[in-house]
Amino acid sequence: MSKEYFQLTKPRMVMMNVLVAAAAFIFASHDTIDWRSFFAMVGGLSFVVASACVFNNYADRFMDTHMERTRGRALAAGRINPTHALLFGSLLLLCGVLLLSLVHLLALGVALVGFVVYVFLYTPLKPNTGYALYAGAVAGAMPPVVGYAAAAGVLDWYALAFFFILFFWQIPHFLAIARYRFDEYSAAGVPLLVKRPRDERERRRARLVFHLSLVVLLVFCAALILQR
Repeated sequence: MSKEYFQLTKPRMVMMNVLVAAAAFIFASHDTIDWRSFFAMVGGLSFVVASACVFNNYADRFMDTHMERTRGRALAAGRINPTHALLFGSLLLLCGVLLLSLVHLLALGVALVGFVVYVFLYTPLKPNTGYALYAGAVAGAMPPVVGYAAAAGVLDWYALAFFFILFFWQIPHFLAIARYRFDEYSAAGVPLLVKRPRDERERRRARLVFHLSLVVLLVFCAALILQR
């Protein structure tokens, strides 16, 4: 059962978000890295992102039953009580808030903005409009700002640049996912801003774009770390 709860947090999504935040933190640490703050930021942001994913899983539990890829999720399959999932998500959020408050209140505030946008804007918009991806991109662009604010203690032009880089990176990334998984999302009634691939070749091309976008993100993180 503990594994089921762990999967509710979408660990791969948590890892990618925290990776970008960690790179931004190291970039903003000009002289020496405050490792205590670094690990508190990583832990706190991990909890906040994990909490947002749990709430998203809770909201999507009925829609997930219509998608082959997601119908086996614990909430969709009824293996976890929805009330218990909400309590779990709330506990994760509390842990995240406590840890980030030890680092910097500005970093905490940015993380909470991302949480609110993802849970209360993107999640309810997702079943109703394809333009929800832009709300999701706003939430997804917050982690590097959290990392930067945690180390620098300010929001400046660098923080704004990180936000827009991640925001615009996510658009082709999300569209590629929607393209090569078009039939799954269509079966669940999720509106999309892309058309169904005409053949298997187009679907594979969309999947390639998805994987290339991940490589670009990893290169970006490496560049931030090496710039220090």
